[in-house]
Amino acid sequence: MKRINLFFLIVLFVPSLIFCQDDLKYSNVKTNTDEVKIPGDWKQLNTVKDSGQTYLQNSDGVIIAIAQNPQRAYPFFKDENTSYENVKEFYKWDSDYRKETKAKTKKLKEDSKLEYIIWKYNDGKLDNVFLFGTSKNNFLNLLVYSKLWSEEDKIKFLENLYQLNKQ
Repeated sequence: MKRINLFFLIVLFVPSLIFCQDDLKYSNVKTNTDEVKIPGDWKQLNTVKDSGQTYLQNSDGVIIAIAQNPQRAYPFFKDENTSYENVKEFYKWDSDYRKETKAKTKKLKEDSKLEYIIWKYNDGKLDNVFLFGTSKNNFLNLLVYSKLWSEEDKIKFLENLYQLNKQ
């Protein structure tokens, strides 16, 4: 009798365990051009009007920033360039500015097929790790600022976030 009861319990619960998916929570942030979906629970801190960059923080204290602006809004944008060529110009433009402020910069990774560059600069406190890429006719500017995650974790998060929002 115990075997039959156990068998019925297994038959009832195993399918629900197999097919039950843990819903991943997402946060959304409105940018200048579109909404960006972020895996996890993030609280909005503030938005910088000039750049459109919105800062968010999770419960662990990790800070990220997201901006999405039309490519045409930037002085280096050229219609005749490919999206990736314009991403490279975006990286050059921003990293040159950071160098002018005496920050140390370094390109960490780039992918011409997916059209993004990951790079960092140090603000004297810790590394700011960016991903510059495209989504439609926009530049997508993603940042992780935290000493809680390793550089590898930051890169993985940025790539995942980019893939989630690249259209």
